[in-house]
Amino acid sequence: MAFQLISAREAESLMDHWEYVVIDLRNDRDYRKGHMQGALNLPYEFLDHYIEKLPKSRRYILYCSHGGASMLAGRRMSEQGLDVLSISGGILSYRGRLFV
Repeated sequence: MAFQLISAREAESLMDHWEYVVIDLRNDRDYRKGHMQGALNLPYEFLDHYIEKLPKSRRYILYCSHGGASMLAGRRMSEQGLDVLSISGGILSYRGRLFV
């Protein structure tokens, strides 16, 4: 499946349509400090535990702090047949209206 890097603003626009499952790959403490509205907290360190349980019928937007972990996770997920977008620059590149 596809893997692509997108900007935080592009992600915000896509999230308006609710076609994507948004996954925050940071740890729980960082997630609680602030995250994109509607994002699930699935820390990168547990990727192997949940990657095979994610439905292939869904589309995913990933982010982490700076963009590195979400890029690695996105590649792995796309190798598993998932349609994935990763926010370049991570959550630190975003402080838009969907930040809660």
